[in-house]
Amino acid sequence: MTGILSINASAPGVNRALNTAVKEAGIAMERLASGKKINSAADDAAGFSIAETMTSQIKGLNRAVQNINDAISLVTTAQATTKEITDIVQRIRELTVQSLNELNTQSDKEFLQLEIDALVAQIDKIATQSSFNGQNYHGNTMYSIQTGINDGDQLHFHTNYVSSSFLGNALANVQSASTITDSLSSVTVNSGNWDDNSNKFAVNDLILFSTFDPPHSETGTQGYQIVNVVDNEDGSQTLTLNGQIEDQASIFAGNNILAFVVAEFEFPEGGGFNLISNGGSKSLANLDITNSDKTSGALASIDAALRSLNTGAVRLGVTENRLQFSVSNLLGTGLATEAARSRIQDTDFAVESARLAKSMVLKQSTTAMLSQSNAQSELVLSLIKD
Repeated sequence: MTGILSINASAPGVNRALNTAVKEAGIAMERLASGKKINSAADDAAGFSIAETMTSQIKGLNRAVQNINDAISLVTTAQATTKEITDIVQRIRELTVQSLNELNTQSDKEFLQLEIDALVAQIDKIATQSSFNGQNYHGNTMYSIQTGINDGDQLHFHTNYVSSSFLGNALANVQSASTITDSLSSVTVNSGNWDDNSNKFAVNDLILFSTFDPPHSETGTQGYQIVNVVDNEDGSQTLTLNGQIEDQASIFAGNNILAFVVAEFEFPEGGGFNLISNGGSKSLANLDITNSDKTSGALASIDAALRSLNTGAVRLGVTENRLQFSVSNLLGTGLATEAARSRIQDTDFAVESARLAKSMVLKQSTTAMLSQSNAQSELVLSLIKD
């Protein structure tokens, strides 16, 4: 037997094995404790970068889902108030039909008009007081919702504008516009909501133009008097206006341009003129069933208002469905991304548990071997003593 007292040749190797076992046990315990196999870039630089990118994407998707849910809440709220306003207009139509009965006395018609005036006032009250997070959604109608994680991932939509001076009046899309002379312009307008009994544009109407190109909308401040109207065979109208449309360059630069009546000029036989405000004689705001001269077009105005409200309600419903599908898509994408990140980043508990058990056994055995290695010098001394 050979015993060397000055050199413990086996100790360095055993010590390295012990350090390796301790390190492996530490790594396994860290991964089991955190639930992640990548706890720093040192563990896996590429995997760490990919996982962090996916984390950013997942958080963005979750925030986008919340954004869309907020938009759905806005749209459903707008649908509820639109339905209420539609019910009010239906009641106004019922009262108007009742007033057309010649068995009603003038006093009866005045009582009916009293209720109609109250209902019209209620329409304006609902329209002006309906708000979502402090925003009047029947007044400020254009909204942009961030529906994704990148710039430009936005959905633009608009709610329906409601006002008694707006409902019942002529409203149409501008198909073309041009300047005739220094003082006259021409525009061609049409609307899918018009029918044979619609309130179309008429001479002496005062109109404004508006554009609603997402995500921006703008309403002009320059009014134009209609001096001539041509009803075209395709149902459209060509309007001759008093003024140059170049004054509204920013409006006509858009793609979605609307023309609508805001007032009406009236020229009495005695001379001069009157301006019928609040949308002119055809708006709900100026609905008068007590005057037989004005009653003839009352139902046409009310029906135009109902078509406008129905169109707005349909668009809100379509927008809600689109938003619901957007939420479903984002949730699916988010779940798939989380699963992909989990495969890269999360701990495999079976593997790490086995790794920990192995490293603990190795640590115990190497500790015992190191103790045996250190005991060799004592063995030599015991031989000398003997």
